[in-house]
Amino acid sequence: NLIGVFGTPNDRRALVRLSTGRVVRVQVGDRLDGGQVAAIGENEVRYVKNGRNEVLRIGG
Repeated sequence: NLIGVFGTPNDRRALVRLSTGRVVRVQVGDRLDGGQVAAIGENEVRYVKNGRNEVLRIGG
């Protein structure tokens, strides 16, 4: 689950709650859920996992 996004448009970070309940801070290029963060928008994180594009949205 995406908890929130912060930072400037050119340097965004996101807080993500993993399935274990642990909260991690990620930025573009970081590993996430067996994939890699590709982009962080105002209210979403996009990452690539096993060649598929995945999206996490706030409240989603």
